[in-house]
Formats: sequence, C-alpha cells, structure tokens
Amino acid sequence: MTVFKGFLLLLKRESKSVSLYLVIFIAMAIVVQFSMGDNQPTAVFKSSETRIAIEDQDQSALSKSLVSYLKQTQSVKSDLDISTPDRIQENLYYSNVYSVIKIPEGFEKAYFDKQTPLTLINKPGFDSTYVTNQVNNFLKSVKVLHESGDSVAQAVQKVERYDNQKSKVTLVAKNKSGGEMPFHNYLFQYLPYILISMTSYSLGIILIIYAEPDKKRRMLCAPVSYRSMNLQLMLGAGIIGGGLWLLCAIILPTLLSAKSFLADPNLPYYLVNVALMILVSLALSYLMSKFIQRANIISSVTNVLGLGMSFLCGVFVPLSMLSPSIKKFTQFLPVYWYEETNGLIGYQTTFTASQKLDLYKGFGIQLLFVIALLSLGMLVGKLREQKI
Repeated sequence: MTVFKGFLLLLKRESKSVSLYLVIFIAMAIVVQFSMGDNQPTAVFKSSETRIAIEDQDQSALSKSLVSYLKQTQSVKSDLDISTPDRIQENLYYSNVYSVIKIPEGFEKAYFDKQTPLTLINKPGFDSTYVTNQVNNFLKSVKVLHESGDSVAQAVQKVERYDNQKSKVTLVAKNKSGGEMPFHNYLFQYLPYILISMTSYSLGIILIIYAEPDKKRRMLCAPVSYRSMNLQLMLGAGIIGGGLWLLCAIILPTLLSAKSFLADPNLPYYLVNVALMILVSLALSYLMSKFIQRANIISSVTNVLGLGMSFLCGVFVPLSMLSPSIKKFTQFLPVYWYEETNGLIGYQTTFTASQKLDLYKGFGIQLLFVIALLSLGMLVGKLREQKI
C-alpha cells in the first residue's frame, strides 16, 4: 500500500487548500440561513406606499373619488409646492414625491365624453409606474360601470368595494413548508462549486504529482504492479469522495438544519444527487490531471471551470432567471442537471410518473457525464504514457 500511503501524505499536505473551500461553504450556508430567517416562511405580501402629490382643480365627483382612493393606498403629500413646473421637477429630483397628479378643471366631463386620459408627471422608476397603473385601472373601471348605467358615485362605490375584497389562498404542501423551498435545498444548491474546487485541490493535484515523468518512471520500476497502483489511487479517490459526501451531504446539513433535513421525505434523493455530483467532480478532476502537467496552474483552471459552470448552470444565479438560449447551452454541462434535479426535489414531496422520469433522467445524465469524463481522461492518459 505504498502508493496509497503516499496519496494520504499528499492529501494531508493539501488539506489547507481544501479546508479553505470548506470554510467558504460553511460561511455561505450561514449567510443563506440568516437571510431565510432560519427557514421561516416570509409573511404575507404587503404593498408599499409611494409618495405622491395631487392638485385637484376639477373638484368633481370623479376627481374627489380618485383622490380619496389614492389616499387609501399611497402616501399623499399635501404640504409640497407643485404650483409651477420648476417646483414639480425639484420635488421629483429630490425624491420628495415620485409622481405628481394635476387634475385639470373639467376633467370628469372630458374623460367621459372625449376619453381624455389623465396626465401624470412621474419620476422614472417602478414606483411611478405602479401609481400610473393604479390610476388608469381605477378610471377605466369607473368608466365601464358608468357606461353600464351606474352614476359616478355608484361606480366609485363598486370599484372601491371590489378593490377591498381579499382572496384567501392556502398553499398545500405535504412537507409542511407552505410551498417554500426548504433551507437545506439552498444549501445543496451551492455544493457544485465547492465540490469541484475541493476535489481539484485534493485529487487533481495529487494525480498531477503522481503523473510527473520522473515519479512515473520511478513507480514503474518499483515492485508494484500497474494494476495495484491504479487500485490504490482509486481507493484514495474513494476516500476523498466518501469523506466529502459524509461531510457536505449529511453532517453539515444536519448541524445547520437538522429538524427539516432529517424529516424531509426526499432525503434519499438528495443523498443520491450529491453523490453523483461528487462523482462528476472527481471525474472532472481526473480529466484535468491528464491535461495539466503543473500543479501550480490548477488553481486558474479550477476557477474558470468552477465559477463558469456555477454562474451558467444555476448555482449562483437561479435557473429560472437564465435565458432560454443559455439554458440550451448549459444542458451540455453536468452541473445543470444537478441543479435541475435539486430544484425538482426541493419543490416536490410526491412525484408523478413524469416527474419521477425527470428525476431519474437527471441522475442518469450525471452518471453518463461521469463515464464520459473518465473515458476521455483514460484516453488522454494513455496517449501521454506512450510518450514517457
């Protein structure tokens, strides 16, 4: 077991680099946990008030009802001077208000007879757009009801009554998460970057050192068969993979979110998905070791591959936010299928036949990537050995 002992000595030497990424992972997990409020679902949606100013020169039933309606939902500033264009621009510039509404005299008659819209002076942004949409929706609703035979007062009363109606929505989830993604799912979302980095700085560097021509010739002269050397290296890779699986898939999630993690009915699927991602990371490190001949440049390659796939495949940026063209490209990368499967596991507690098919499809494609990466690595390694 000389090769295996040497493997462990080199692993110990690289433990500082591996520990650094482990600390990064733990820090990311703690940040996510705090941002999620310890996995407590967020409160009910609350609409925010936008600061606006109104000048009603019409004093009609429609204009008064509009002002009253806006006061219920927005923060109306009545102490601001909006008498001149310069004053309006000053208040908008300093964000005293985000929208100025000047209702001209005769607006009610013009709106119902000539369909003349109400002009708002807005500061560009979401706040003013929200106010504009609210005003337009109110006026259109009143107009439709008025044309149907209601008086302006009756139409306004109906619109306000409809607007005050609330819909009670109950999200049913068998994992009792209320439709929320569990905390440990976000934990697993960030794993690919950490796993790729940790395996590169452990297995990748060790294999590069063993593949150096002088060391390779010395090993071939030793009374150890080539098959035995490979088996001992595989055993070392298994130690790394098994240790990462226990640490990242079981120990850390249990310590950070034991209650929800251990009670999750999809726990076996999480463990399988992480195990496959670890195999992908080990296979990728093996392939890199066949292309890279110097251990000091593996850091650059790891950063390009790890960060690149993390940003493109949904680790740092959710897949739902990526464009369809990027998604089509990233389907050729293994991390995409890990994240796709992780998302499916996180939102489902019982799977339909098609969902189970998608789940096993994600597992299978990751396994195919492992086989492909190992095959390519062995091919490149064979070609390099012929030159030694």
